[in-house]
Order: sequence, then structure tokens, then C-alpha cells
Amino acid sequence: MRHADIGKTWVRFNFRYYFYALMFIALDVMVLFLYPWAVSLKQLGYAGLGIIAVFIFLIVVGYIYAWKKKVLEWK
Repeated sequence: MRHADIGKTWVRFNFRYYFYALMFIALDVMVLFLYPWAVSLKQLGYAGLGIIAVFIFLIVVGYIYAWKKKVLEWK
């Protein structure tokens, strides 16, 4: 069997696969931040609620920005 009969060894993937994988990891990290907060919410009081509201607000603003820029569309 000749080398030319085997085929290519490198396959090019669309960069969007990697982008969605990074989005998945970012959302997992967000859950890692939210879980300890949810467990200790009674001890944190309203200050903890305000801090997490700011955190979620920033995440939502980033998501809306990406949505408006049409970064999240699969082409």
C-alpha cells in the first residue's frame, strides 16, 4: 500500500466548534461561582445578593452583546 492511498491525517474543524466549547467551559465556571454563593446565602445577607446580582448582570450584558454582534449564530 502506498502512502497516497491512506489519506490526509489532518482534519480542519470550523473554529465555531472551539468557540462553543469555550462558551460551555465559561458557563461551567459560572456555575462553580454560583454554587458556593447559594450554599452560604443566609450568612451573606443582602450584600451577597447584591454582589451576585452584579455578577449575573455582567454575564447577561456580555451575552446580549455577543448576540447583537451575531457571534452566537451557527453559519
